[in-house]
Amino acid sequence: MVRKLALWLTAVAGGVLIAGQWPDIRRYVKIKSLSMGDGHPENVPAGGRTSYPQRPEDSAPEGTGDFDAARRGGPAQ
Repeated sequence: MVRKLALWLTAVAGGVLIAGQWPDIRRYVKIKSLSMGDGHPENVPAGGRTSYPQRPEDSAPEGTGDFDAARRGGPAQ
């Protein structure tokens, strides 16, 4: 009984993991088929998932970001 429950929970957890990553999996398959010569570039979404703020008011104030160091192209301090 415990073994069946453990197998069932493992299957459910795997399904949830796949369902959460489904957009990325579909995008990967489309890009892979495109690189093999099949498919068309219009079928692959260019955006993917975005991790950067999409509106200026959601971003960090100027001069506080990761690229603010002079050695990384930011202003000299």
